Amino acid sequence: MIRPSLRQLEYLIAIEDEKSFLKAADKCGCTQSTLSAGIKELENILRQPLVIRSRKHTTLTPLGAETVERARKIISDTELVVTRANLLKDPLSGPLRLGIIPTIAPYMLPDILPRLEKDFPKLELELHEDLTDRLLEKMRIGQLDVALMAFPYDTPGMTQHFLFEEPFYAALPPHSTEHEKTINIKALDPDKLLLLEGEHCLRDHALLACDIQTTSQRKTFSATSLATLIQMVRQGFGMTLLPEMACRPDVVPSDIRLMRFSDKHPPMRGIGLCWNAKTPRNRDYEALAGSIKHID
Repeated sequence: MIRPSLRQLEYLIAIEDEKSFLKAADKCGCTQSTLSAGIKELENILRQPLVIRSRKHTTLTPLGAETVERARKIISDTELVVTRANLLKDPLSGPLRLGIIPTIAPYMLPDILPRLEKDFPKLELELHEDLTDRLLEKMRIGQLDVALMAFPYDTPGMTQHFLFEEPFYAALPPHSTEHEKTINIKALDPDKLLLLEGEHCLRDHALLACDIQTTSQRKTFSATSLATLIQMVRQGFGMTLLPEMACRPDVVPSDIRLMRFSDKHPPMRGIGLCWNAKTPRNRDYEALAGSIKHID
């Protein structure tokens, strides 16, 4: 099927607006013969007359008028596509679907959002909070663009961009008998260690960082969020490990004891971005990483 060109539709719109081949040609920046040939070709494609030609004035046939109405929308939509593409030439312009895990979202988003708004005013950010496995699956099927997550984590087919490393702290119940300000990994009792439920990557990171093997004697208490975990510690059910970003006065009650690890290699987790390795938007995601990395 041979379809009309945008240029031919522009010629027809100009004739409707100017009521003259000469004025329409001037508006389109072409000669009258070029415009006339374009209209004739358009009529041949549609196999219907579109323009009623006369010496006094030029008018459109009913089909010509209907075609102009549709052509205006086609031209308008095409211009929007071009405008949108031009906007996207700037880093992080237009839509971005960012996934973020629950053990990062409430602690980093208050700093990330104002920074991104300042650095990338044309960014249209869409946030999705979920567990790591589900975020990765959404990226694989094209429902997400990039994820802010914790490492180490196996992400086949994905690019990992490391941002920073943060230490874990030991969180102990109030009125603990210990008076030391630091703790050693070897002093941790696996049977008293409270952890997030198994789907949370923080659970595995904590165990891996401390080289802890869980046993059948370990308490069966677990939580779905750090806030719940903190309250369980406060009530004396055991101790836990908290990432540094969660160890803030507005998050951890003052009566819970937070202790640094004295080990030469204290337990840590990595924080970074992850995206599909075959994406054409590497430049955007690198810019996103740079903005987040420079947050004070």
